[in-house]
Amino acid sequence: MWRLVVCVLCAGAMIQGQQEGDGRQPAYPAEEWSIVAPHEVGLDADLLRQFAELVGGRGCVVRHGRMAYAWGDISRRGDVASAAKPVYAHFIINAVEQGLIESFDAPVQALEPRLAALNSDLGHKDREITWRHMAHQTSCYGVAERPGEAFNYNDYHMALLVDTLFNGAYGVGLDSVDQAVLQPLLTDVLQCQDSPTLLAFGPEDRPGRLAISPRDFARFGLLYLREGLWRDHQVISREHALMVRAEPVPPEVPQSTGAEAEMIEGQRSHGSRQIPDNQCDHLGSYSWLWWINGVDRDGRRHWPDAPRDAFGAFGHGGPRAMVVLPGLDMVVSWNDAAIDTPEEENQALALLAAAADVSASDTAVAQPPLWLRHPNGEPLFMCGPGDPEGFLYRGDLRPDGTRDGDQMELINTLAATGANCIYLMGIRSHGGDGEATHNPFVDHDPSMPLNEAVLDQWHTWFQAMDDAGIVIYFFLYDDGVRIWDTGDEVGEQELAYIRGVVERFQHHHHLVWCVAEEAEEALSPERIRRVAAEIKRWDRSGHPVAVHLNHGIDFTPYADDPNIDQFAVQYNVPTPEDLHSGMVEAWRRARGRYGLNMSECSGHGTGEHARHMSWACAMAGAHVMILSMDIAGTAVSDMQDCGRIIEFMEAAQFSGMSPHDELALADAEWVLAEPGVRCAAYTRNGSRLGVAGFCDRPCDLLWFDPVTGQSLRQEAVTGQGEPLVWQVPEGIGPEVAVSAVVRG
Repeated sequence: MWRLVVCVLCAGAMIQGQQEGDGRQPAYPAEEWSIVAPHEVGLDADLLRQFAELVGGRGCVVRHGRMAYAWGDISRRGDVASAAKPVYAHFIINAVEQGLIESFDAPVQALEPRLAALNSDLGHKDREITWRHMAHQTSCYGVAERPGEAFNYNDYHMALLVDTLFNGAYGVGLDSVDQAVLQPLLTDVLQCQDSPTLLAFGPEDRPGRLAISPRDFARFGLLYLREGLWRDHQVISREHALMVRAEPVPPEVPQSTGAEAEMIEGQRSHGSRQIPDNQCDHLGSYSWLWWINGVDRDGRRHWPDAPRDAFGAFGHGGPRAMVVLPGLDMVVSWNDAAIDTPEEENQALALLAAAADVSASDTAVAQPPLWLRHPNGEPLFMCGPGDPEGFLYRGDLRPDGTRDGDQMELINTLAATGANCIYLMGIRSHGGDGEATHNPFVDHDPSMPLNEAVLDQWHTWFQAMDDAGIVIYFFLYDDGVRIWDTGDEVGEQELAYIRGVVERFQHHHHLVWCVAEEAEEALSPERIRRVAAEIKRWDRSGHPVAVHLNHGIDFTPYADDPNIDQFAVQYNVPTPEDLHSGMVEAWRRARGRYGLNMSECSGHGTGEHARHMSWACAMAGAHVMILSMDIAGTAVSDMQDCGRIIEFMEAAQFSGMSPHDELALADAEWVLAEPGVRCAAYTRNGSRLGVAGFCDRPCDLLWFDPVTGQSLRQEAVTGQGEPLVWQVPEGIGPEVAVSAVVRG
């Protein structure tokens, strides 16, 4: 399934001189971990010492596939309690992929028939339990709610999961689970050093409990950091490796009330002896037995000061843990620690992230901000129309509130050009730039419910856009819209609008929410933040949330808001040089905390000028939406220019690079680079392009003509002349872009 998501990538995530493979390939441990000093992988040793002192116990930090720091005995195997649950999820996934379980939505009673006879007074509710329920602790086994109705963190449920999974799906007794399942399907593949076992206390005492050393647990984390890939072996599919951190229990699912219900006679527990067992809430952060950095019902981030992409396994409330931080290319594992609450977890992870922080130099920022990505892990670059703002309201108004317009024609026209976004306004009335009918309410009255006929028509257009890979860039409000005068609060009617729209359209994959255009014209910063929190609350699919402001590159009020992922920039300047300079500065200020979409520039223009302005943004690390590009009145060639930028940027794997204009040589004007790994350079007029630190090494090159789309690949090219530069091949240019990847 494709879904537009937000992801952080550190520029150093793939570094030169890895343990295995060439400089483009990620490193893995062999029988022993490769040990490096912290500074060799961009870590601050003093901050790591502070981190270890805060955590206590024993543990290790892995970055770029290498052991960079350790404290205590990291080879000692120990029970990890509930931190074992992601390992169970791994074996559920493997069972589905191997056909041992029909699907995630298959009934568990197929392998545990005794469930069918339970709770006749509750309609035999346990017959409805699926493996998806088991993997989210929403089975409601042992409590009165029906499966899926509530979250119930329950150790009787976990024992049922373990027994049914291994005895039923894998067909092995728990006394032989290590030899039959754990070792051949996982720990031997990862070359674990310290003999992990699912019999932490022996076969007679809570079998299925995992005992593993911190350094071996870090290998399991590295497997999920590498999205299911271990060297050249896809242990589980990439789709499922990404899924586990992307499908949290929805915020509206309550914690169980804890009313007792019948369980299988003699049902054992995996830990707790309390009946009914109902230990904690999901906090919007529980996904496939992993804890993620989600948002709870009140808009609070689980670990507000930690990287938003962090996800981990935690036992006994925190003393036993393994955490993956994809954006920092890092895994940390600890046991017997002093960490005991989410607040302490947050403090520790924030300190760990600080140890890996790469601050801005005088010339460039090394850590990219949040980029848009397809769920297959590939980067998505966005470039296309920033108009028509009234797209949803084009055409004559019909009696049922729908429109007789040219929307499908515009979508089809755009799709054929390769450009991939449309600027959409949900409400343009009540102070916006539209008419009184430009809103989706019954009779165009905000006191009335949302008009389902209108939403159905929008769905038709959105589905066509989604199918064509066009990003639905949806603004809740046009500039100046102020319907509900509730100060900083989000009132009931506004909440109904936000929830209704978000829940109706969140299933579309290529989607970015934006709070409002020129948001501060009508909304206070606090109101903006609260609207963003409500979007995050109801969007269970994790789409990005943006805020658009008036002219400028200052995003200070929202820079560290956990619910805001992207700055939709308005920057009204006349030349490509001015625009590029402004976006580079915006990148510096972002410092990896949010993404950039240069969504409105009054000087963007058309034709050659527009193309140069768009490349100025792209080569500064910003997506592009073009003011006055309304599709209907736009030259097809202008939209094709957008499609060509997308083609190049995605082929160049732009998401790991940062602005590095200081590296430009010869005719190169603007440079993106992941130093030592890959780079891209652009010029409006040149025949010789160079990038310092790349031309003196064999590189695979992709030459690209932004005007025609003509491309040419060259392998193992080293620069020539003084300084060393690459010669633009015949048939390309004189406007030229080139990407280079260093050979190992």
